[in-house]
Amino acid sequence: MSRVVRVDEEALEVALQYGKNLSVGIMKMEEMLKKQEKAKRDYTNIEEMVRRAVREELEMLTARY
Repeated sequence: MSRVVRVDEEALEVALQYGKNLSVGIMKMEEMLKKQEKAKRDYTNIEEMVRRAVREELEMLTARY
């Protein structure tokens, strides 16, 4: 299905940097945003794991003294 849409020329230029036409460019940008969001979630999970490990180590050290 296709539609006629009005797009700012600058926005069209940006989309065409990612694909051969507006639709392909938008889909590629969406794919990249999803990957970026997934990487951000993965980083947050790793950060939380490191914090938990440090907290556990500190608790063990303080329990000794």
